[in-house]
Amino acid sequence: RRGAETTQTNMTTAMLAVAFLLPVSGYWREHHNEMGLEDLELKFLPSKQEVRLVHIPKSSGTALIRDARKLGKPVVNHETCAYDPQEYCKDCDEWQATMLREPRSHVLSMFFHCTYSHQKVPRLYTRNDTSLSDARRKSLDYKAFDMWLEFFNSDWKLENGYYDCYHPRNMQSRYLTCAESGWTHSHGVGSMEMLKPDLDAAKETLNNMFFFGIKEEYHTSLCLYAYQSTGDFPESCECGFKGKELKSSEALHGIPPHSTDDLNAKQIKQIDALTGVDVQLYQYATALFWERVAFAEARSGKKISQC
Repeated sequence: RRGAETTQTNMTTAMLAVAFLLPVSGYWREHHNEMGLEDLELKFLPSKQEVRLVHIPKSSGTALIRDARKLGKPVVNHETCAYDPQEYCKDCDEWQATMLREPRSHVLSMFFHCTYSHQKVPRLYTRNDTSLSDARRKSLDYKAFDMWLEFFNSDWKLENGYYDCYHPRNMQSRYLTCAESGWTHSHGVGSMEMLKPDLDAAKETLNNMFFFGIKEEYHTSLCLYAYQSTGDFPESCECGFKGKELKSSEALHGIPPHSTDDLNAKQIKQIDALTGVDVQLYQYATALFWERVAFAEARSGKKISQC
């Protein structure tokens, strides 16, 4: 039995050595082969290079801004297109970062941010109405959500506008493919063609970015950002660490709790109709994300995920 254990240890060591030397290959690809992912490369940030955050709203970009600053590797924040022609920092086109989010929760979060922050968005009670119970407020919020979804799922045209807040149709893919300045072309859309972004172009942008993270895996995402920015994982990232976590708290913006668990079948269908490209992008991104994590773990010899 001892011989078998030694053989297994040697095999594991050899696998880690291969992962250290080469792009992600068969062992680390596991079940992601069918995604058609390219051989993996991780970029490491030069010591004095700034990073431009392509800040897709409601995807934990604000949390990353705070936490990157704590790491001493701050990001230059802009909620505009990935190919915005304006230069925000030196060589930032080569050193971009972003955060992505599961599309259903992303759309729900966009609505709640808009309805609690913008007067034009559907709302069925006044904010200062103290006579309503929490249950009644929640019920009215989701009825307003129905109105909002119907507005964007109907025969929407540019002249209809987007309540001067967010247009939810494939927002994440739009951000990774558009090339205009200003919020009109990122929070909103400048043409009908922008409503169905090119999926392959969005994937290419993601592949070329210095870093991207996944909101649903924020702690692991932040640890990967730290690794790519500093060359090592902070101790607080490692499995078994008992001290204070690396991440900060989420920015709530005064918005009440909400969950996709509260969505009904019709709402889910309408959200899915708005996010067909984003769903495919998110599936691709999560597979690539875990490959990057596995590669970083193998190269560093440290375990930071799925502890």
